[in-house]
Amino acid sequence: MIQTNNLVAYRKLHNLKQEDVAKILNMSKTSYSYKETGKQEFRLNEAKILADYFGTTIDDIFFNNLVNI
Repeated sequence: MIQTNNLVAYRKLHNLKQEDVAKILNMSKTSYSYKETGKQEFRLNEAKILADYFGTTIDDIFFNNLVNI
């Protein structure tokens, strides 16, 4: 099951707002918000962009235990 808790933690660790990450993914803040809250799923290419940006893996962001902030 995909978890977005780590994504929120990575975003906050990098002092980014949802709108900042939305720009990285070239989408609206609303679209990003839906994905971060689990209302829509991330596409694989979006997950890869985020993993590269945060210097980690897709697994660490979406499937592993919560990152501590």
